[in-house]
Amino acid sequence: MTLPELKKKLKNIKALGFVKSHRKGDTGIGKTLEDLLGIKENNIPLPDIGEIAELKAYRRSASSMLTLFTLEPQPKGGDRDRTLLDNFGYSKRDNGRSKELHSTLSCKRYNNQGLKLKVEKDKVRVVGKGKRLNIYWDMENLRKKFEAKLPALVYALADCKEIRGVEHFHFNQAYFLDGFDFEHFKNMVKKDAIVVDFRMFYRPSGSVRNHGTGFRVKINQLYNCFDTKVDLN
Repeated sequence: MTLPELKKKLKNIKALGFVKSHRKGDTGIGKTLEDLLGIKENNIPLPDIGEIAELKAYRRSASSMLTLFTLEPQPKGGDRDRTLLDNFGYSKRDNGRSKELHSTLSCKRYNNQGLKLKVEKDKVRVVGKGKRLNIYWDMENLRKKFEAKLPALVYALADCKEIRGVEHFHFNQAYFLDGFDFEHFKNMVKKDAIVVDFRMFYRPSGSVRNHGTGFRVKINQLYNCFDTKVDLN
């Protein structure tokens, strides 16, 4: 499918107005748009740009967050996680874990565990209240990770309403997004539109279990991570 063909299809879908969801639940919006576009998976080969664009469809009213990618900070190794758990972890009486850290970090303020983010010229750094830390993400690693995960994107928005107990979607806004812009990314971290989630705990054996550190973005802000924005309406 070429971009002009995709644009024509999306205009035809927009003209349909509200269409019944093809699947119940949160994934219904993506499944419905895939079916309407006639694609079997959530990506679209676009030969005129030489790329495969991932299709992402969202409810316009959504305020939830999307995981962009997972990437562990530097330095590598268990000592980093032990430093975080020992100094900022907490314990719960009901799960038998000596320490755990399920914590969302943002730039503007310290969270309940005393952690926050700081954007520097070439790093995003973890800052701890009352504790000097050397834990960070290198900008080049972040750029590579983002581009590997989302090289290009078809980003579609829909208004939603319920008709006789069934969700319906009106797909009325769409963009082709390309060219990850790291300055935009840094600004979004600074504005708390992108946050970081730590998810780790001590096993009974004393070893660390890390579920992966996630960079998450507000769904309605994902558009702002890209330099090239082509209106497909």
